[in-house]
Amino acid sequence: MDRRVTGIQVTDISRSASAPRNTGAARRSTQCPPQARRRPRNRRAWYIRRRNQLLRRMGLLAVGLVLVVTVAVKGISALRSHSPKEENGQWSNEDMMAQNDIGRQLRLVGDSEPEITDPIIVLDAGHGGKDPGTMADGVNEKDINLAIVKKIQGILEQQGYQVIQTRSDDTYLTLSERVKVATDAKAAAFVSIHQNALERDTVTHGIQIYCNKDANPNSERLTDGIYSRLLSATGAYDRGKKNDSDFHVVEENPVPSCLVETGFLTAAGERENLLSDSYQQKIAQAVAEGIIAFLGS
Repeated sequence: MDRRVTGIQVTDISRSASAPRNTGAARRSTQCPPQARRRPRNRRAWYIRRRNQLLRRMGLLAVGLVLVVTVAVKGISALRSHSPKEENGQWSNEDMMAQNDIGRQLRLVGDSEPEITDPIIVLDAGHGGKDPGTMADGVNEKDINLAIVKKIQGILEQQGYQVIQTRSDDTYLTLSERVKVATDAKAAAFVSIHQNALERDTVTHGIQIYCNKDANPNSERLTDGIYSRLLSATGAYDRGKKNDSDFHVVEENPVPSCLVETGFLTAAGERENLLSDSYQQKIAQAVAEGIIAFLGS
């Protein structure tokens, strides 16, 4: 190797001036390009980001499912809490009022046709079948009872209430069977229609009404609402109200209930009224309004 000494500095002239020095930059030129070198690290970071995103989405989905299940369970619990509960054969006032509040909401659908809504009302046409009830001058009580009940039903259904009749034709039912219709339906009100009579008495007349407030405290309020409207609509004589009746359909009935004696078939003038379609309609309208007022109070 040819070297020249200039002072104390030795210069290697075997290298061209343009030859690259063995610096760090030169060494890096022999390695992978920066982009290729960084690619594995960037791909791993991308995978980590994707994994974190998926985990976050799965977490949000899990939270959403938990919320949906929670809301569904609370909704079912709320619905169950609004169902009337029987305690010692009698529904509590709070449960009955909750159902009545629901029943007051009339929702119209279609062409002004009322939707059937709660609460359920049970109407009882007294007697029937082999039991004609009282009879006078060829008139059977059971027929007038059923005619009036059907008119009440028509008025209530026009207002959107669901009505169940203990009998809709000339059928015989026991008193216990009539009460069972109301309890099985979890009815909000039970009204029994009857006619009165007295042997060898053609003078006594007027309207009477019966309930048993011990069977259900709300029965008295139902009775008051119906009775006051009946007297006003018909102008009939007020024979009074009895709150501790031992009639089976009110005494053994946990549903708010009353029994109405709309007149005396043995009184000729009152019998004529009770056979009149217009008078029956007055009775039906008054009873229906009394029931609606009770459910709305």
